[in-house]
Amino acid sequence: MIGSRTTSRPVRGVPALVAAIASAIAVPVSFVFGIRAALDGSGSGSAVFQVVFILGLVIAVAAIVVSIVHLVRGARKALPIVTIVVALLPFAGVLVVFLVNLNAS
Repeated sequence: MIGSRTTSRPVRGVPALVAAIASAIAVPVSFVFGIRAALDGSGSGSAVFQVVFILGLVIAVAAIVVSIVHLVRGARKALPIVTIVVALLPFAGVLVVFLVNLNAS
């Protein structure tokens, strides 16, 4: 039927996937450059990189929530699952850095 609500639009999950990819890139880049700016002796602060880092993590959480909503509503399963996996990468990276630092002490 035309206009039926049961039809699935694969385009709906694409913005969440793009947001997850952007987050997976922004979080590690801002982390590395933020550390470099914080340890640099030139006086330039790392506040911008901290904001980008936090925004990247918030965007990743939003992508996960949107993907879970798509799964609950009965959308095709491949795109939301890929989005969840990609959105979890920044969190895994932060956890790995924390654990490496914990074991280095």
